[in-house]
Amino acid sequence: MKWGQLSALLGMKSMKQHIPLIGEFELTGRCNLGCKMCYMSHKIDDSKVLYKEPSAKEWIELAREARDMGMLFILLTGGEVFARSDFREIYTEISMMGLTTTIYSNGTLITPQIASWLGSRPPSQIEITLYGASQESYEKICGNGDGFHRALRGIDLLLDQGVNLQIRTTVVKDNIHEFEKMKEIAGIRGIKLGVVNYVSPRRDHLGKNYDEMRLSPKELVDLEEIHSAAQAHQVNLSEPLSEDSLNIHKELLEIGFQEDDPFPCSCGKNTFWVTWDGRMVPCSIMNKPEAYPFEEGFLSAWESLIRQCSQIPKCKECSACDLKEYCMTCPARLMNETGSYEVPASYLCQCAKERKEREGKNYENLHKTNN
Repeated sequence: MKWGQLSALLGMKSMKQHIPLIGEFELTGRCNLGCKMCYMSHKIDDSKVLYKEPSAKEWIELAREARDMGMLFILLTGGEVFARSDFREIYTEISMMGLTTTIYSNGTLITPQIASWLGSRPPSQIEITLYGASQESYEKICGNGDGFHRALRGIDLLLDQGVNLQIRTTVVKDNIHEFEKMKEIAGIRGIKLGVVNYVSPRRDHLGKNYDEMRLSPKELVDLEEIHSAAQAHQVNLSEPLSEDSLNIHKELLEIGFQEDDPFPCSCGKNTFWVTWDGRMVPCSIMNKPEAYPFEEGFLSAWESLIRQCSQIPKCKECSACDLKEYCMTCPARLMNETGSYEVPASYLCQCAKERKEREGKNYENLHKTNN
């Protein structure tokens, strides 16, 4: 069995049994960049935020508790993880727990010393987010033009150390014109460019910049088509999926995503997110429901989160909508967009409508070409 098949099988079994297989630890709310569209970030020297952040010892103990309950995959993220002066202590201890570890970073605080250290004890993967392909874009988006050169330096330092690295980007109005250039930056380093195409309102509801930054429905679907076409060329379509792979995929759909389940993902089944201020929530952009693992213990918090997620209502209007197969709706997005789990979000509706119309046009064009 290949690793992808094994991880899918583990995912399927853990969702069925509500085992917390995947843990995501938001180690800090502070960041040295100030990206306008970030769903959650505070200044790197914010003492009030620093005061609320759990200690290294607390994070390490929580990871150990979660591992003992079944966690195999862990993400260390922020904010910016390297903004923590004790990140090395946290990572070193977690790296010895037998977990598959991923680190998210903006790359700008990576020094030769940090890269060398990570190269000697590499995580399974580091993902660096690129916010543009120029100093000008970084200045507009992040408020730090020098961040562009520092990010590239961080990427190259990690690659020189043989660290498994991926590059991704959040595409917004201020960097969409540099999308091809960002693909080129990744490509010349032998890396695929991952794309985050949905910009959420801030989790704490501070500020409204997301609406000014994120792409229009037409721009978003244009990007999806371009990215999907590029990804298709990188897949070996001549190699069919094995029978085992197809069976696992079928069982995942049957077990993990029931008809009355409002979550089209693993939230409330086998995945949890712990915020920088110590709350357990379903995912990165959800503020509620919440539990308190540092106060009540991991197991109690996990059971509470499962129970609360099961009580979230499914949006009836979304469920009955003829655009639902084109829509990326979910409880987190509905709540952040509308303030309710049961009210359709205009932006998501417009995106779904654009996808359906585009599919129809593409079919007509293909039909004309074939005739």
